[in-house]
Order: sequence, then C-alpha cells, then structure tokens
Amino acid sequence: MKWVEITVTTAPQAVEAVANILLECRTGGVEEAHPSAGVVRLRGYLPVGPAVEVILATIERRVRALPEFGLDIAPGRIETTVVEDSGWAHAWKNHFKPFPVGHRLWITPTWRDAPPPPERIVIRLDPGMAFGSGLHASTQLCLAVLEDRMRGGERVFDIGAGSGILSIAAAKLGASAVLAVDVDPVAVDVARQNVAHNGVASRVDVRAGNLLDGIAGRADIILANLTADIHLDFLSAAPAQMAPGGVIVASGIVADRQLEVEAVARACGLRVDEVRRDAEWRCLVLMANREQGAANRGSSGGV
Repeated sequence: MKWVEITVTTAPQAVEAVANILLECRTGGVEEAHPSAGVVRLRGYLPVGPAVEVILATIERRVRALPEFGLDIAPGRIETTVVEDSGWAHAWKNHFKPFPVGHRLWITPTWRDAPPPPERIVIRLDPGMAFGSGLHASTQLCLAVLEDRMRGGERVFDIGAGSGILSIAAAKLGASAVLAVDVDPVAVDVARQNVAHNGVASRVDVRAGNLLDGIAGRADIILANLTADIHLDFLSAAPAQMAPGGVIVASGIVADRQLEVEAVARACGLRVDEVRRDAEWRCLVLMANREQGAANRGSSGGV
C-alpha cells in the first residue's frame, strides 16, 4: 500500500497547532523530531487515495494561516513524498516509549510491556489519531498540576480531552467523577478506548461536545489544554462552572500570548494563582476572585 508522508518543519511555538492540524486531517499519530535548536519537524501519513490532494491542500492552507493567530511557523516548510511500505504509517510509534511525568505518573504506550518503576501510577495510552500522547510540554504541565493539587474526591471537567490522557490521570489520582469532552468524534472514540483500557470507565464519562456547551453542574478542576485563541472564548464561560475553591488549569499557551490570556481571565473574574513554564509553553492555574467565588457558592450540581 502506498502512503503520502507529510513533513512540516516549523517553530516550537507552532508545534501544538500544527500537530492538531495533522491529526484533524487523519494523518494518524504525529512523529515529532528536533533536528536543530529552535526547529521542530512534525511528520504524519495519509493513505494514497482520491481525497489525498484535497487533504494536503487543506493542511497547507491551515498551516499557512497560523501567523494570523500570532504563531510563528518559520521556516514553515511543508514537504510530501510517497512511500511504499505501510510500516511508515506507524513509524511514530517507534518514538513513543514509556516515560515518567512528575513524581508519580508513568506514561506507557499500550503496545509496550516493560514493567513500570515501583510506586508509579501507570497510564497506558494509544493516542491513535487524537492529540495527547503525553509527550508535549503543554500536556505534561497539566499532568504536573494534577499531581500536585489533587487530594482525592474531586469532580473534574477535561475540555478538549483528545486521547483522554488528562482524564485518565485525574481518575487515577483520585477524582470521584470526570467528564471528558472533545469536539472531534475520532478523539471521543480514542478517549473512550483509552479510558476503558485503563479501567476507569466507571468514573470517566467521555462525550462529544464543544467546550462547555450543554454541560451542567460545577467542577473542582477544569482542565483546558487549548490554544490561546480558544482560551479567549472559553474563559468567559468557565467561571460559572467552577465549584467554590475550584481551579481552571489553562494550558497550551505560548509565552508571547500569556499576558493576553491573563488579561481576559481577569476580566472574567479570575485571578492567576500559579504559572508553570516549560520552554515557550505556559500553563495558568486560575481561581475565582473573592466576589466571583461568593457568587459560585450555590449548588455545585453533578457531572
């Protein structure tokens, strides 16, 4: 079988957006490499077929449009080649090996059987065509916040759940109920499979949906590993669904958009309780201001 190999060479701040574009265009997993400082190479695969030219044109159009959203894509090279071996379509799996996150978590692909280190909480993952292998800095920042802040019994919303990695981590760290939401039906299917594989389906409800639309009740932790532009819309609705004392974990923000997102958060009645950093990526831990917190002390509802 023939496959089209798509390689996008870009700047670090555009990695998450480009990876999402490739995944949304059904390239399967995305292989990430760093050939030199300040340069990231992302690679995915498409089966050769009648729709491939349209999909490639869509990928190029969307990548070229990223500067309009404040993302530097330089050098911005998009290259394609046809390969014969279907094994190339899964080459990214060779780069996905078990790895630790924080002090307690251990992420391992479902196709590897190596035993984890002692006392690590294991998350077995097959990201498939959904974003969220755990390798990206924005995901690891969220995982670290969960590890540090969760005490057990929390209700959690995971908005833009992708592979379900954050929802699974929340459940394994003691959440009583987790609602995982993604607008992409492929991501919803992948997340459901990963949730079941990790034995937490009784506490993690995976649904298709757009951000917080149609979600009832309040959460102690709202996870949102999104792009800065989506945060600008998302944050206006989020405070109304925070339980008293709850937090929003807003990740996926590049450094040069941090102040813009913080300003919108303040305008929505939120304050920045903590900022976590990993290279050019930022994760904001947001809490309600005192006045907003008082307004949220009504019924917290259920997930």
